Amino acid sequence: MSHRRFSRLLPSSLATALAVTALGAMLIACSPRYDWRTIQSNEGAYAALYPGKPSGAAREVAIAGRKLPMTMDAARIDETLFAVGVVTLPADDAALRQAALESMQAGLLGNLGPHPAEAVKTRKVKVMSAATPAVALDGVEVQVAAVSPQDQSPRRLTARLVASGVHVYQAVVLEAGDAARDQRQAEQVDQFLTGFHPF
Repeated sequence: MSHRRFSRLLPSSLATALAVTALGAMLIACSPRYDWRTIQSNEGAYAALYPGKPSGAAREVAIAGRKLPMTMDAARIDETLFAVGVVTLPADDAALRQAALESMQAGLLGNLGPHPAEAVKTRKVKVMSAATPAVALDGVEVQVAAVSPQDQSPRRLTARLVASGVHVYQAVVLEAGDAARDQRQAEQVDQFLTGFHPF
């Protein structure tokens, strides 16, 4: 039955309300704020589902007394940053991987600013690799809320850290302002974190 024929069976006010509701649902589904696309990084050895076109940067970080290369690709949507950072190790070394994971987690928390009274929340997670078939890698998810030392606005960090071979990864969502006060972006945060897959 066509939309026009179906609308004749409804009171005009109800037909209008249904049409407006349907239009609103379509606009939300096609929201230009989130333009999801899969990005593959050969240098970083991962695939990730970003909500916008990411930009890249590179620097060195100090881990276990060494200067190691780190790349970062990030996309910003309003006041929320979606990013993947990758540290490349000089060798497939389990002890160095663990040191890098601990250092990267400490760095994330240190950059966030003063923490509130509640403790940092951590839980073990499985991060699926990009291999076929996918391999479940042991990772940790970290979530903490804080206050920006610059403007006193709320912030919330949700990150997953995982390592594979010579690469150590952090997939990070940093929410600021109103988005950090509630769960309005919970679906997008989960979509980004579960859409991250190391090679």
